[in-house]
Amino acid sequence: MDKYRFGIVGVGPVGSIMAAHLAKAGHNVTLVDILKAHMDEIKKNGLSIAGFKELNVPFSGKNICYGIDEMSGKDVDVVFISVKASVLPQILPILKQVAKPGMTFISLQNGLDNEDLIADVFGKENTLRIVVNYAGNLIDNGKVRMSFFNAPNYIGMIDPATEKKARTLAKVITAADLETAFTSDIKKYEWEKIILNAALSPVCALTRRTMKQMMEFEDTRGLAEAVLREGIEVAKANGIYFESGFLEHCMGYLDKAGHHRTSMHVDIEEKNPTEISFINDKIVKYGKAKGISTPYNSTIVSLIRGSELPEYIGA
Repeated sequence: MDKYRFGIVGVGPVGSIMAAHLAKAGHNVTLVDILKAHMDEIKKNGLSIAGFKELNVPFSGKNICYGIDEMSGKDVDVVFISVKASVLPQILPILKQVAKPGMTFISLQNGLDNEDLIADVFGKENTLRIVVNYAGNLIDNGKVRMSFFNAPNYIGMIDPATEKKARTLAKVITAADLETAFTSDIKKYEWEKIILNAALSPVCALTRRTMKQMMEFEDTRGLAEAVLREGIEVAKANGIYFESGFLEHCMGYLDKAGHHRTSMHVDIEEKNPTEISFINDKIVKYGKAKGISTPYNSTIVSLIRGSELPEYIGA
């Protein structure tokens, strides 16, 4: 199989796991992140994945970039964008300055419709979307704990002309030991993923508890199911239909997550902006457009946005 020249913009847990697997498979992988200590450790001792998978992959210093501007002049064909969805508007103009003709950009993120923002800058013909079914946490600089992988991942396009490219990359990623399937209906899998994320990620963030704890506690398990039902109803109203038993499938998926700290949980703890606008709030807005009330998702959006407010320092 041909070797690719990949760029990974955003070397958090999801980006790190993808980068480590592709590099171990022999592809040239350039890493881009502003976290200096994290990148310094990778340059010195490699990128380590523990937990569900065990990997340690070295990276050449020339493949370590501390900012998107350093990608200028790098030999990269395919760029995975793995930053938080909330910062896409800030990084896309910078990425455009270093982009080369023919580069392919893949949204490797949580959220719905992210790839549309990317396509607005780079064109539908240069944009793909991957929905991953693995997760992890950054446990130290250069070290990620992979919590689970409910294979497969799904990759698809928004321009039919790029189907061959998407199919080929599905095979490349699968060969790197991250099973990935091509789909001609990537939006369906985006909806599935945000419905799952909406059900538990903000609940874990608000309670500061793991997914396993929330699924084992009757009250929050019931809340997760109610949020799922709302999301499924809104998806159906927008032409996204799931198989019979999809609700049970979702609950089973969440039951398998284990003691994983969701990315929104980490964002709230670290006082970073969350991706709530790309997850629960998407369900709220798509529901409103169809006249569907979404009280559970709306309440969660309000609570997360309240949690994002700076702390009050009184007299």
